[in-house]
Formats: sequence, C-alpha cells, structure tokens
Amino acid sequence: MELFGFGPHLMIDGYHANAAKLADPELVREVLDRLPEEMEMTKVLPPVVQRYPAALGQAEGITGVVIIAESHIAIHTFPAQRFISVDIFSCKEFDLGKALGYVVERFEIGRYETYLINRGKEYPKDVELARRIVAGEREYLQARVG
Repeated sequence: MELFGFGPHLMIDGYHANAAKLADPELVREVLDRLPEEMEMTKVLPPVVQRYPAALGQAEGITGVVIIAESHIAIHTFPAQRFISVDIFSCKEFDLGKALGYVVERFEIGRYETYLINRGKEYPKDVELARRIVAGEREYLQARVG
C-alpha cells in the first residue's frame, strides 16, 4: 500500500486476549523492546512500562511506550477485561500485517479490530502529491456542502 503524508498510524483494539499475558509487565516491555526491530525501525530509548492500580473508575492494567526514531509505539492492557490497545505511529511505511501478527501472537488476542490513518496529509514528503490530495478533498467537501 502506498501511503502519503507524514506516515501511518496503526491502532489495534484486541479482545479476548490472554489475561495473564496482559498482566505481565515484562512481556509488555519485551514486546516494546523487540517490535521496533521486527518492523525495521530504530529504538531511541528503552521502553518505559508502568503498572497502574484501579482508580477513578479505571481498571487495573499496564501502560508502556517506546520512543523510536520514526515516532512511537504504545501499549495499554486491561487484564480483567482481557482487552489491549496498541498504537504504532511511524513516519515511514512498515509491514502492517507483520506488526499486527506479532502483537496478536504475543498476547494471544482472540479477536481484534484495526484502524489505520495516514497522519499529516499535508506533510510535504511530495509537495505536488500533497497539494493534489488536499485540493481533491477540498473540492469533494465543497461539492457536498454546496
């Protein structure tokens, strides 16, 4: 898939995942440590992982993030609900299926939904292409509004 703008932002909502794996901060750290390499990206800092208790109506879980030269990867787990939320944002294209498969396998996700957006549509990687995309979107919106 050819992407445009700044880069892809893959969001994964995982349901029916392995609760024990979602509750394991070392597994979250390991996934965040290895996923950038799997995606041929550059880790800038080691992953930061934090367990948080149930508070203010929120469920107990783990949050982790790794900063990569290309942007970041974040994981939020909710073991009691067997739910995981993952964001992979990059300024360069990457193998979306490979990234998804890695996360699904490591946390034994039973069902998932994915969302993909191209961030920074007007980011000037290719100024002429960005101009055409934005002009087309504006023309479409004017036709719908007018």
